[in-house]
Amino acid sequence: MSLTNEDFVRARLANWQRRIHETAATLVPPPVGGTEVFVPVLDQLVAVYNLSSGLVADLRQSADSPLAKTGVGREYLARLAAALAHSNRAATHLSTVVTGLADAHRLTPQPATATPVEARLTVTLGHAAALRGLKRALEAVTNSPAAAENTPGSSAMPVAGQHGRAADASGAHPARRRP
Repeated sequence: MSLTNEDFVRARLANWQRRIHETAATLVPPPVGGTEVFVPVLDQLVAVYNLSSGLVADLRQSADSPLAKTGVGREYLARLAAALAHSNRAATHLSTVVTGLADAHRLTPQPATATPVEARLTVTLGHAAALRGLKRALEAVTNSPAAAENTPGSSAMPVAGQHGRAADASGAHPARRRP
């Protein structure tokens, strides 16, 4: 029995939903303090990196297949690309968490000393942002791109739009414009 393109895409999306959900479940906020917290966060970073690597491999394989020439295949590729973007942002946020943990360790000279507020905030916000990124990646493979665009607060919005600024048509950063 041969699978249709729609059945194949449905099965692959279900697999990605499961993998993203499992990866998100491993993101447990770390306590701030002590060097033993680095290992769990680094494990989380590796899990998100592995997820991103799998998405890249699937994108490459699918883009080179006849599936990419079909409507359902193009939609599948768009969903994978969106999930990849969000999972890469999650990895970036986890890197920020590692930096916050390193700062907390470096700036806390003695075990009885309180961890600096900035380091705790970096860890907490970075971890929450990583989890939101994986949730958005899950949304990307769960919802169709058209449905995502019509959802208020959708993650399908361009990054520049998320920060309330319009993207510069020239692509140049405003601070770097030349007269």
